[in-house]
Amino acid sequence: MKRLLLAFLLLAACATPPASPPPAPVDEAEMRGTIAVLASDAFDGRMAGTPGGDKAATYLVERFRLAGLEPPPGGFSQAFKVDRKPTALPAESAKLPAGQRYFIDRMNRRGPFTAYNIVGNAPGRAPDGRVILVMAHYDHLGICEPEGAPDRICNGAVDNASGVAALLAVAGRVARLGLDRDVWFVATSAEEWGLLGAKAFADRPPVPLTSIIAGFNLDTIAIAGKGAPVAIVAAKGSALDPLVRAAATAMGRAWDGDDEAAPFLQRQDGWALAQRGVPMIMAGGSFSDLKLLKAFLAATYHSPADEVRPDTELGGAVDDANLHVELVRRAASRAITPSFGAVPQLGRR
Repeated sequence: MKRLLLAFLLLAACATPPASPPPAPVDEAEMRGTIAVLASDAFDGRMAGTPGGDKAATYLVERFRLAGLEPPPGGFSQAFKVDRKPTALPAESAKLPAGQRYFIDRMNRRGPFTAYNIVGNAPGRAPDGRVILVMAHYDHLGICEPEGAPDRICNGAVDNASGVAALLAVAGRVARLGLDRDVWFVATSAEEWGLLGAKAFADRPPVPLTSIIAGFNLDTIAIAGKGAPVAIVAAKGSALDPLVRAAATAMGRAWDGDDEAAPFLQRQDGWALAQRGVPMIMAGGSFSDLKLLKAFLAATYHSPADEVRPDTELGGAVDDANLHVELVRRAASRAITPSFGAVPQLGRR
């Protein structure tokens, strides 16, 4: 009964949008431009601990600054050590993309190194000690084919330059809106190494984890076309569900509640924070059509084919970027009670 009451209170609060007007919508040109930069050969696939990965981190620091975000003490770059033991290929490794197998081999040959999360804040105008988090991983596989291959770089356009492009688009708008609550943005590294950047952020957050009442992770969003229904990947019983439903309705998008994407719960950065009790959710169109998503995973995922092309579908990514502007606009309003900060059950939906 208590859970139902909290959900009812949240739904009622979510039904009334905050006073701040919505900003200019994100468009395809903006998204495509950012993805094209991050997924260019200039970054060599953004593998954590490589010059290409460090170059991407430097680029993101400048983008955070241009967006109007403020750094935490110590600056935008938050260093963490990666000292990972070699990992044996799983028995079913033949089913893995060739690029991922090559990446695992390179991981096993690496010694300790330093990677960087990029962290910034859009300060609230009427903070109440409760904050919102938006995150996306910027690293990818780097050089993922052996010498002699026609294309050796896994550029990671969909995974996850698309999510980072959305994060930057949301950050620029939120910083100008002046919402009630602080909104923290983090671009994590070493996700491909086992969510290591997200775990490092959870170990040394700029604010207490208990103050984060809503967290949104953006990953692999350039899959579905424009107008795709909104699906979620979240812990079972997530109290953020009504917030996302209300925002989706406000954006004129249908709701897909079949939970087909539940198996992806532990495969994304939000899981590292959800395990610490932070309410985290992935929301958008990519996980509403599992047939389309599996086609990407089978043919393009973790391979040199994940590049941005003139025909790359970005309609759904644009929709999801705008959805997250609305999600943050609502969650960061003091008109919405923090009842969705209740710790959910950490299981599959």
